Amino acid sequence: MNFKSLICYLSILIIISCDNHKVIQQVKDDFNIVDTIWNRSQTTSDKNYKIISDPKNPKNKVIKFQLYPDDYISSGKRSEFTLKTKDTIGLKVKYSYKFLFKPDFFSKKKEQDWVMLHQWHDKPPKNLNWKNYGMLTKPPIHLYVQLSPDNNYSLVYAYGLANKNKYEMRHIPYQKTLKPNQWYTFENEVLWGTQKTAYSKPKINDSFLIKNKENKEHKIFGPNMYNSVPNYFKLGLYGNNKSNDTISVLIDNFEYILTECKN
Repeated sequence: MNFKSLICYLSILIIISCDNHKVIQQVKDDFNIVDTIWNRSQTTSDKNYKIISDPKNPKNKVIKFQLYPDDYISSGKRSEFTLKTKDTIGLKVKYSYKFLFKPDFFSKKKEQDWVMLHQWHDKPPKNLNWKNYGMLTKPPIHLYVQLSPDNNYSLVYAYGLANKNKYEMRHIPYQKTLKPNQWYTFENEVLWGTQKTAYSKPKINDSFLIKNKENKEHKIFGPNMYNSVPNYFKLGLYGNNKSNDTISVLIDNFEYILTECKN
């Protein structure tokens, strides 16, 4: 084993062996109200979101994100809340939420398209803005619905780095077809980093997206940050660019905890 490989191996051991975590930031939202923790600048108006009763359990409240054909913000069609976080190199985040689509989401007139449900968005390096940065980065982590004219919609998890100079992003499909009026739970554990020791451990309902034959701990390894400036979280709808229909998603039980290894 050469020196570089040894350092990498020891780094992985340190990451795995950490049993003393300090909580840096924690959020829990059951969406009984529209909480002020969320920044709503990525919505065009109050019509994009509202608190409603859960169709599966009327006593429970959930949030409904609505995306209209003319909801263009920052060169994209979007209805998203953003959460300012401190997620940066060396920290670990665990987060989860539930989502449900009503039958009207499954239009038979759909073109081949996509719509994101959440994303971790990067920022330019310190002392740069998007204009003078100019790297055309894609969000290193996002979950989206692959829309298809045959009405066979699927969930896909995307992980990795992609910009104008490289494409190291993987798209990992959930093996079951997306269905209406069914709650799905997405869970993820992410160790942030710019090196190969960074990882993600995504799960939908009871299914890990990374199978045993690839990694027994169900982790996908690889860089998930372009620089040390913290990524931030976006929840809601983004995309559906080829369609002129109005779509919506129900979301509930958001949980987020960011920790630092203290070993």
